[in-house]
Amino acid sequence: MIIIKPINKFKIFKYDAAPFFFFIDVFPPEFTNKNKPNLVFLIETLKNNPIMPLPMRVDRVFNGERSILIRPKEPITFPVTDDLTASINPTPFLKLGFEKLLYFTEARSQEKFMLSLSIDRASRWWEMTRHLHGVLPTLEEDFSAFLRAYLHTVLRAKLLEEDLTKAAISYCKLIADICEKRMDQNNVTIEIKGKQENVKMYKVKELKYYKKFKKTRETQYHPELIDIEIYDLLKIGFNPDEERENVLREQNAKEIKYIPLLFYDDLLECMLQNAKTLEENSKEILDPSILLEKKVIVTEPSGNFEKVGKHMYTWWDRFDNIELSPIIDSIKSTHKDFYNSDKSWEERI
Repeated sequence: MIIIKPINKFKIFKYDAAPFFFFIDVFPPEFTNKNKPNLVFLIETLKNNPIMPLPMRVDRVFNGERSILIRPKEPITFPVTDDLTASINPTPFLKLGFEKLLYFTEARSQEKFMLSLSIDRASRWWEMTRHLHGVLPTLEEDFSAFLRAYLHTVLRAKLLEEDLTKAAISYCKLIADICEKRMDQNNVTIEIKGKQENVKMYKVKELKYYKKFKKTRETQYHPELIDIEIYDLLKIGFNPDEERENVLREQNAKEIKYIPLLFYDDLLECMLQNAKTLEENSKEILDPSILLEKKVIVTEPSGNFEKVGKHMYTWWDRFDNIELSPIIDSIKSTHKDFYNSDKSWEERI
């Protein structure tokens, strides 16, 4: 008799290109599961890490299947003072982002399958993902704007010793405004075979029906699947000395789809809630110091950036220096710390 073991994987959709990127949050990550205090403790260890994935692609990471890392077209910088420029340093930024992504993947896979994330699946996911490029003009532009907003508000307030809470409120509202405007306009730019066009993110349907003998109207919003070109650059890599358009023009692309509305809807809800929390109580925000200490954000005289910034802070890279095994080892160590502690579960979380 042949026994077929079930394959524990998250359900995914083949048509989904699964693009993702990161934003900087102002509060520590939250994970609520009263029945799994060990997993709450796991996420609590990341309380000083403000980098958040969007969307949280735990499905692709756990399954060991590729997703698409959004790559901003230009380095992300902002003049925080007249003579000082702040830049997002891509490799340290992604390392912190992947730490958050892998820890949440561990928590979700423990919840759903009672299994830990394996280094084999995580490495397989990253090896495929880091060689792919998706043409996502609107998301590249908007995520760059989200990060510049943080430099302009929270970081600037930190450097000038201004009120961080007021700066965080301004930051959240800036991002919310960008998301709301994009959703109101209901369009994103796509680029297929070198040609750009605007397409709608959702369709609006007006429904009329009777409820309790009364005529009722309801407006429904249905997200659209949008085309995206994906390039596999495994063989040629990402050369910062070559123009991106020239490189892609010589490669074959695969067309697949994604749902852009999810990015803006999720981030809008998050930022509106953050702003409300900041305005109504004195909940402590995450200090940007950790981003400066870990060189995620680099500040330098404005003239220096013009000399080195284009290549040093480029996203057109396959990020060979990023390894996931230290993160997996850290997850295992955190589990051991929880179960080996003499403290009660309540004290540990």
